[in-house]
Amino acid sequence: MRDAPGTSGGGATEIDIVTGIFPALALGLVCAYLGHRLRLPAGTLTGALAGVGGALTLQGFPEVPALPAADLLLQILIGILVGLRITPHSLRSGARSLVPAAALALAFVGLGAGTALAAVYLTGIDLPTALFSAAPGGLTEMASIGATMGADGPAVAAVHLARLLVVIAAVNLLVAGLQRRAGNHRAPGAQEEAAGGTARLWLVVLAGLAGGLAGSLTPLPAGGVVGALLGAAAVRLLSDGPVPERRFGLGVQAFVGAVLGLGVSEEFFEALASLAGAAALFTAAQMLLWLLASYLLHRLAGYSTQTATFAAAPGGMITLISAASENEADMVTVASIHLVRLTATIVAVPLLVALATSP
Repeated sequence: MRDAPGTSGGGATEIDIVTGIFPALALGLVCAYLGHRLRLPAGTLTGALAGVGGALTLQGFPEVPALPAADLLLQILIGILVGLRITPHSLRSGARSLVPAAALALAFVGLGAGTALAAVYLTGIDLPTALFSAAPGGLTEMASIGATMGADGPAVAAVHLARLLVVIAAVNLLVAGLQRRAGNHRAPGAQEEAAGGTARLWLVVLAGLAGGLAGSLTPLPAGGVVGALLGAAAVRLLSDGPVPERRFGLGVQAFVGAVLGLGVSEEFFEALASLAGAAALFTAAQMLLWLLASYLLHRLAGYSTQTATFAAAPGGMITLISAASENEADMVTVASIHLVRLTATIVAVPLLVALATSP
C-alpha cells in the first residue's frame, strides 16, 4: 500500500522519524491508554489506530516507508498471544473448529467471487482487482500477490483496510452491547501478580520468537503466526502456573493499532475513492454474511457470542485475534478459523484469477 522508501505515490514527502513518526507513535500511545481506561472494547487497539492515523492526517499524510519487519513482528506477537492461551482443553476446541472453519472459508470465498463478478458488471473494475479486493481477508497477502497477477495492488490494499476499519467499528459496537447486556466487565486477574509469572512469560515469549522466525522462513501462509504459536504453546504446556498475559495482550493491541494507523495515507483515500462503489458492495455483502455466520456458530456450533463474533468477522486475522484477547473469546478457536480461511483464500483467489484470465 506504500511506495518504496524515498518515493511518493501522491506527491507527499517521506516522513521524518524524529519529527513525524515519533510524535505520531506518542499520540497513539496516549490514545491507546485513554481507550483502555475508558473500558472501550478493544480500546487499546482502536485508540492507538486513531492516534497514529490522526497524527499523520494533521501532518498532511507524509509518505511512510514500508515496514516489513513490523509486519513480521505483528505475526509473531499474535502467535505468542494465542500460544499463551493454549491448554489441553483449548487444543480440543481448536480441533473441533476445523469443520465450521472449512464451511466459513467456502462461504466467504464463494461470496467474494460472486460479488467480484457483480462489481465488474456494475462498476467496470477489472476482474483481477475485483477478485483480490473481494477476498475475505489477508490485506498484505492479497495486495502483494494481486500486484503480481495484474491487479491494482494499492487499490486492493485500500479496499481491505477500509473494510477492516468497518469491521473493527462493528465488532466494538456489538461486543459493547453484549457486555452491557451481560453486565460483564473483565477485571485484571490476580494471576498477573503470581510469583514466577513474569519469568514464565519471558520463556514463552522467547520460544514464540524463535518459532516465529523459523516459521517466517517457510512457505506457510502466516508462517510467523503459526511458528510463534507452536513455539509459545510448547513452552506453555510444559510450564506450570499463570503468566501475566493480559498486560502482554494490551501491548500487542497497541502495536497492532499503531501499525494500522501508519497505513492511513493520501494514497489510501485516493484509491478508495476510485473504488468506492465496489468497496461498498464487498463490505456490505461480507458484513451480512458475518452476522449470519456469527449467529449460526453460536446457535449450531455452541460457541459463545464473543467467540462467534470474532471468529466469523471478515478478514483482519491479526487485528481480530488481538481484539478478542480481552473479550472472553476462545482465542484458539478464533485463530484456527481465521488461519483456515486465510489459507483457503491464498490458494483459491489466485487460482480463480488464473482461470478467469487464461486465454
